[in-house]
Amino acid sequence: MWSNFGIILIPVLLIFVVVGCIFLIVYFWRQKQDRFCRESPLTKDLMRPPGYSLQLQLNKIDEELSFYLTLMLAIPLLLYSFHLSESYLGQKPESFGRFALSITLSVIVISFLGIRLKRLLDEKKNMVLGLQGEMFTGEELNQLMLHGCRVFHDIQFQYGNIDHVVVSKSGVYSVNTKMRGKPRKGIARAELIIDYQQNLLCFPDGDFQIPIKQLATEATWLSQYLTSAVGRPIKVEPILAYPGWYIKQRIGKGPVCVINPQNSKKFFVHNHEVLSPAEIQQVAHQLEQLCRNVEPVFQDKKRWKN
Repeated sequence: MWSNFGIILIPVLLIFVVVGCIFLIVYFWRQKQDRFCRESPLTKDLMRPPGYSLQLQLNKIDEELSFYLTLMLAIPLLLYSFHLSESYLGQKPESFGRFALSITLSVIVISFLGIRLKRLLDEKKNMVLGLQGEMFTGEELNQLMLHGCRVFHDIQFQYGNIDHVVVSKSGVYSVNTKMRGKPRKGIARAELIIDYQQNLLCFPDGDFQIPIKQLATEATWLSQYLTSAVGRPIKVEPILAYPGWYIKQRIGKGPVCVINPQNSKKFFVHNHEVLSPAEIQQVAHQLEQLCRNVEPVFQDKKRWKN
């Protein structure tokens, strides 16, 4: 009798033991952090780095992946335990039908979780590519600070986020980074043609519309915000950045400048002066208020506020 109970309970106990150990480790680690560890010495929030919003989304995807992987490992054991419970406690005889039902349920559940995992992995791949694109563009734009520019990243607003903002004597620019993978083979596989007359981005493997509406929405919102905050009209020019692509040709002219962010000084630093040093400082101050909202970790928030 006890052997029968052992066969039934061992898989279930293993699951609870593992989950319980994880819970206890996390609980005691948090208690130790609260009691014995030092606090962060930072007394104000950090600036948002390039791709910060995407990084937060990636963290959530990683948590979901861990959850679904755990389910894929745990559910077959639970179904096996339920099958044994029916056999030894419910006194149901073994049969091909019961065996087939257990296998079918396991396959259905694992297939469902597998499909969800595949979607998450595809989503993660695209996000990682986008994150690296924003990081690369941010690194290149940061070089503009050597020429007197101010650069900010990942500004949040009600419709999403503005990837980058550059403030120079030539004006204010909102930069949207798009990342697209290149074909592995083919002639001119890294070349991009911009057809402003047809509003097309012509890649080696297909043509796509320039997202003028999205870029205009970002620039308009930022212009209205800065105009209200500074007290004088601030025009914002939209820029579309495609890291890693060689722009072979531009056909016509359009409302949005499409660039490769590498060595992009000529697009942001011009001879004509739109903003004075004092105005640049005013605009930069307002943008910093939007970007400085990353809270330091391991900080006693109640004591900090006091």
